Amino acid sequence: MAALSPKSGNRDTIPANLETDFTFISRQLVMFPDLNAHGRLFGGQLMSWLDAGVAQEAMRVMGTSNIVTKKFGEMIFHHPGKLGDSVEIWCRVEVEGTTSSTFDCRVLVRRFEGDCESRQQICHCTVVYVALDERGRPTAWKK
Repeated sequence: MAALSPKSGNRDTIPANLETDFTFISRQLVMFPDLNAHGRLFGGQLMSWLDAGVAQEAMRVMGTSNIVTKKFGEMIFHHPGKLGDSVEIWCRVEVEGTTSSTFDCRVLVRRFEGDCESRQQICHCTVVYVALDERGRPTAWKK
């Protein structure tokens, strides 16, 4: 059974409030170079897409481009991504710290098979970003 979070609810299903409470970050098409040896979306590729996309939202929210990724929380892969899937990354601020910001991230896929379209959450995680000063030390960000 999936872990429950008071803010997020059941994390293995698409949140009912996704389009109102989360920010759409990016969309990627799964292509051959993104696949692992068994024909599924390589987890490292997905992490790269997450970090690049969510970092841009962190810069906007934190009011600075001088940030670093401090931590990827546990990544839960509910379902595999497949060749031709349209991968959507969504996030929202979960915790606002003094020097950091934690984002609740959801990864969904849209699949088109024949005349049918389906949408499914395939992964969730948290990512923590830290604002840095000019010397590379953690600093308070603009709230």
